[in-house]
Amino acid sequence: MNRQSLRIPGADGIRALACLLVVWHHTAQRFNPENSADWIQSIHFFGMRAEVGVSLFFVLSGCLLSLPFWNSFVSADQLPSLRKYAMNRAARIIPAYWFNLVFCTVVAIWVFDQSINWWRVISGLLFVNSYHYSSFFPAELNGPLWSIGLEVSCYLLLPIVLFAIIKTTQRISFAIFGMVAWIFALQLLNPLIVNNFMTDDKLKGWQYGLTGGAKQWLPYWNIASFFTQFLCGSLAALIIIALISRGTLKSRAFDLSLILFAVAAIWLVAIRLVPGAPDSFTKQPYVAPIYAILMAGVIISAAFSAQIYRLLDNRFFSWIAKLSFSIYLWHMFIIVMIERKFLDKYVYYGLTDSIQWVLISAIVLLASILIAATSWRFLENPVLKYVRKHSHN
Repeated sequence: MNRQSLRIPGADGIRALACLLVVWHHTAQRFNPENSADWIQSIHFFGMRAEVGVSLFFVLSGCLLSLPFWNSFVSADQLPSLRKYAMNRAARIIPAYWFNLVFCTVVAIWVFDQSINWWRVISGLLFVNSYHYSSFFPAELNGPLWSIGLEVSCYLLLPIVLFAIIKTTQRISFAIFGMVAWIFALQLLNPLIVNNFMTDDKLKGWQYGLTGGAKQWLPYWNIASFFTQFLCGSLAALIIIALISRGTLKSRAFDLSLILFAVAAIWLVAIRLVPGAPDSFTKQPYVAPIYAILMAGVIISAAFSAQIYRLLDNRFFSWIAKLSFSIYLWHMFIIVMIERKFLDKYVYYGLTDSIQWVLISAIVLLASILIAATSWRFLENPVLKYVRKHSHN
């Protein structure tokens, strides 16, 4: 690992996989495999559980954003500028997200003549949509935008936790203990949130649209759960930096541990995860925090793997990783447009022809990549370059 660039080997591949998992999940929702071959049913089974890509995004973001802070802590250097941190996060998220949200809202009004709940839109623009079912989904045509508000909340909370630990100890072992303590505290907070903020049963459920679905998700999809997943990634970053400081080298043992962590995560998802529902034991989405912990192990192992990181960081995955944010932003909008303008049966469990499902899924992915590449070329990258140039002034 190059300490100057603070790049984690395998991270690009993991980000690309997280992105592709989410697209796979949302396209799998549109297919009914009952009359298909067993192997197709197996593909669909895991596709329905590929929603864990969202959790992987949070774990990886927590890791990558924490890395410069933990590197400074272990090296006893000056901590990264919070101003630069905030400017970079704003430049990365706001332009693409705001454009997408406004665009989806305009299309909903002009193309589909929908009445707009402006509270949902405004709360989405302000990144506070995730705290109440009435605003949880800020765009009717683009459900996955719900996660951006929680992600931004994690961006704001992360420096508080890091500074609380860094300012109180100089020992790596104590810092690790501090991170574990924060994760444990958030896990204690989660049942309190669930018990005290449970939504009522009136118009509750996905049959009542996105607002009814939000009522079903909340309060399980809460900041305590998602910030736990975020901090699992931050803990992974601390362990990576600690291992580097002790001269840990790449080895095949880490390739083996990566495989073991990944297999354990797949097994966990296969036996425990119910798509779109909280875990029966942890009362959290995506089998959190167990899945998040396993994926933190995958990230640590990838950083020191001798071979697998090269497979993860291939050119295609590195390209997808660069475009992953916009692919995430646009893929569901494309799915909804196909449903509402071109193919009425492209709804939840609507398709029965596996070939048709594969072809439409390919169209969704390719169209998402095309829009994302355009967004990166003309919007995201120019803004990032501008902000990074002027943040040094």
